[in-house]
Amino acid sequence: MDVSVTEIFILVAVTIVTVGWRILNWVWVRPKYLERRLREQGFAGNSYRLFSGDLKESSMMSKQANSKPINISDDISPRVIPIVHHTVEKYGMSTPYT
Repeated sequence: MDVSVTEIFILVAVTIVTVGWRILNWVWVRPKYLERRLREQGFAGNSYRLFSGDLKESSMMSKQANSKPINISDDISPRVIPIVHHTVEKYGMSTPYT
């Protein structure tokens, strides 16, 4: 059985394109599709950002929340989970089935 260089090149090219498409679909296409579908259903939120997402914003909010003193009578949710608290204040609670 004689395998030519052209056949090997075609096989490698098809493999690279297939793997590339799967990665692109996993990293960009599917999240953007899900974001669009959620917005159609009435959910609001931050737009999808590749790789980092809300990580930088979340870490900055945590540092800021932990730098302030807290009283015994204060609400602890802004201190414990500041990104969730900020998102709920900004976009509100969303109940899709009501």
